[in-house]
Amino acid sequence: MKKLGWAVLAALSYTSWAATIGCGGVSKQELDSVKAELLANDEKMRSSLKTELTGIDQKYVTVQQLQMKVEKQLEELTKLKNDLTELAKSLDARANVATGNALKAMQFEEKIMVERLTELRNLIEELKKK
Repeated sequence: MKKLGWAVLAALSYTSWAATIGCGGVSKQELDSVKAELLANDEKMRSSLKTELTGIDQKYVTVQQLQMKVEKQLEELTKLKNDLTELAKSLDARANVATGNALKAMQFEEKIMVERLTELRNLIEELKKK
């Protein structure tokens, strides 16, 4: 944009120079006015771009903060997942032990019931004989 301004200024200077030769009428005051306007426009654009860059920088910082927060949460989730995996393994082991104990208890009760049933049959047989 600045180069364009200088090109216009150079063209106007040439026009001014040509005007002094007799090709038209552009005064030095008009050139100064155009130059001041172009410089003001350049400053306005520079300020606008600077403001926009500042906004972009702030957004970048915000994105970095969010990225760090997400990474921290992912680490925490990974730890929680590992803890849950360990708890699941422990629970499975306990369930297997409990199932085994229940099976042994039922087998023991079955053995006792079979023995009692045998005793009762024997008693019934003896009573029938009498």
